[in-house]
Amino acid sequence: MKNIIKSFFFFVFMCFTSACAEEKNNTQKKEIVVHAENVNLNCPPHIIKNKQNNLNISVLLDLSDRIEIDKQIHKDSSYLASLSKAFVTHVKTKKLLFLEDRLKLFFNPEPSNNKIHEIAQKLEVVFTRETSKSNIEETQTRYNQLPSVLYHLARSDAQKNKGYPGSDIWRFFKDHVKDYCVDNCHRNILVILTDGYMYHHKTVMKHENKTSFLTPKSLSDLKLRTPDWEKNIKEKDLGFIPATDNLEDLEVLVIGITSENKNPYAQDIITTYWQNWFVKMGVKSNHIKVKSADIPSSIEKVIFDFILNK
Repeated sequence: MKNIIKSFFFFVFMCFTSACAEEKNNTQKKEIVVHAENVNLNCPPHIIKNKQNNLNISVLLDLSDRIEIDKQIHKDSSYLASLSKAFVTHVKTKKLLFLEDRLKLFFNPEPSNNKIHEIAQKLEVVFTRETSKSNIEETQTRYNQLPSVLYHLARSDAQKNKGYPGSDIWRFFKDHVKDYCVDNCHRNILVILTDGYMYHHKTVMKHENKTSFLTPKSLSDLKLRTPDWEKNIKEKDLGFIPATDNLEDLEVLVIGITSENKNPYAQDIITTYWQNWFVKMGVKSNHIKVKSADIPSSIEKVIFDFILNK
């Protein structure tokens, strides 16, 4: 009988010990998982903690036939000057130790003129703790002078080649936006200067009622000329084909939407196409701003409000 009792207590003891060991192992595993989730191998701790204050601004320029007009070149150049002004204003509010801010231009397709690339490189800005105050001030000077030179070179090349290469914005999102514009150490902002029409001869696709393009003709063909145009867009599921996904860590500001289309709702339709497209690709709705073309002084306020979160 005593042996039976001893065996029973020994069995209970072993079960309790085993349960404790298993619970301890599970706890350790949980701790390891939590720890791994908080590790960021690309960012120093003081940078990742300050992520929302580290600007990574990308600018995508639409160098299509929209820049045939001098007025458009002036507007785009002024918008870029305002963008640099907002960027520098932000940088000046930070302590030198926490400087980790970027500003860069992109084109798609790439211009063939090397001088355009050289200007774009001069407009690329990376500020770190090693950056001098003179470099910060030089940024605004360059953005006040060089964008108009870049645009005139692009227009001159197009006239010599008897045609603009266009701007493949859809393909930029599919192939490049995650690699070029999204970084886990920064607040990522993409600014697009465009009239809102999207077309490139190498990227013409249609899937059901969605397309990779929107032109004045295709907009007219939609026949959205009544006050219930937005309802029709939803019912017919009209819009751009999503080019990618998971863009939750990207904010997008589009400037320059305009339309000479006779449809009185054209500009609103174009804006809705863009907004819906970004949402379908994962951009948060409160991180999207699509603005029509306007005088530079008015757009400067829009830029400052978006960049500086005023």
